[in-house]
Amino acid sequence: MIRRATPADAPILARLSAHVQSWHAAQYPEAFFPAPDPVALSQHFAKRLSDPGCVALLAGDPATGYALCQLQTRDLSIFSPPVRRLMVDQIAVAPEARRQGQGRALLQAARALARDWAVDEILLDTWEANHEAHAFFRAEGFHPRRMLFRATP
Repeated sequence: MIRRATPADAPILARLSAHVQSWHAAQYPEAFFPAPDPVALSQHFAKRLSDPGCVALLAGDPATGYALCQLQTRDLSIFSPPVRRLMVDQIAVAPEARRQGQGRALLQAARALARDWAVDEILLDTWEANHEAHAFFRAEGFHPRRMLFRATP
């Protein structure tokens, strides 16, 4: 079961993002806090969901997975053609609910949203250490497009 979240679902998104945040903080402690304030996190998601170009999809009842999708547009420039894309900014399924098809269902719902919004492409962002997610994304038809490199001064 997939449904669109409303701003009232912000606490659910905050709860679901906790394990993702802790994983990121363990892998990249210089870039992530391990446990953001739950109230501030709920406010963050409520604000994101007030944007008509942002949709959160919830999987399960009660929800055990989510995908946060953002419409991105870029105008024609001297460098590139105009583009409309759906960015899957976050996607996660709680550890106890994995390997039950929720991630696949969330990506199918994101693809349907992309068709509804007549976008040119769907992108998602992932961190280099998230090999399990990379395998899942490849299995769902996504391919690497660009890489970021980092160095410290």
